[in-house]
Amino acid sequence: MDFMSIDYFSDLRFVCHGEISRTSGVTVRHDFSYWGIQFCRRGKFTLRIGRNRSESADDGCVFVTFPGQSFYYGAAAENEEIENKIFICFEGERVQRYLQGNLLQERTLQALLTLSDPDRFMRKMRFIRTLLMLPKSPENHARAVLALEQLLLTMKTDAGGSGKRRSDARRDAFDELTARIGAAPELPWDFEKESRKLSVSYAHFRRLFEQFYQLPPGAFLLSARLEKAAALLSSTTLMVQEVAHECGFEDEFYFSRIFKKYHQISPKLYRQNTARHQR
Repeated sequence: MDFMSIDYFSDLRFVCHGEISRTSGVTVRHDFSYWGIQFCRRGKFTLRIGRNRSESADDGCVFVTFPGQSFYYGAAAENEEIENKIFICFEGERVQRYLQGNLLQERTLQALLTLSDPDRFMRKMRFIRTLLMLPKSPENHARAVLALEQLLLTMKTDAGGSGKRRSDARRDAFDELTARIGAAPELPWDFEKESRKLSVSYAHFRRLFEQFYQLPPGAFLLSARLEKAAALLSSTTLMVQEVAHECGFEDEFYFSRIFKKYHQISPKLYRQNTARHQR
């Protein structure tokens, strides 16, 4: 199939995505126009939608945010933290097909679902985020949409189970590493050093990394830095040079060139377009 010649998946658009390795407090969301999958891997999690009663869950829960409601969610207590909070938000005509086909449900009660295999679900979410951090193309977008539909199907059929599959310790170690990279991509990561921590050769480390995330370590790091740059351009007034340095790029011109390659727009225009969209 030639993905470059079709637009079958263009009726769904990814609005934003991210992962927070550790956080406390409660997030309040309202007055937004898109849908989102919100996942938390560890910690006592609480959710309240509108004026409905609060729900809570431990270690491995997911819910859907959607327009027309107010959402209050996060750590259940002020002195507690939650870990690996991941979100993927989307919009478009295809969402109506999900709703009509009952693949996506806008729950206001019993909305917080527990998963029988939260680690597997987390890997699927990270896989989608990896695709979204790659250079934009019809093929990458199509794969991300298909992976999103698999997530929705998992939420439909796999939620509520009590049994947990045995985890892969090595995969867990790589997931922990990529979470740390996502939290601080600006750091001078040394992947040969990271391979020694895992007691594997760098060549084997690289093979496993590509097997798990469809990207070599260096490309994954670059994508994480560009994702942070996009967030800073959208949410701060830092100069482009300052954004580059905050994200681990020493050369502003290299940053601008690589940012345009990945996002098909310059950092300056990206900021202008984001500001226009948010108004």
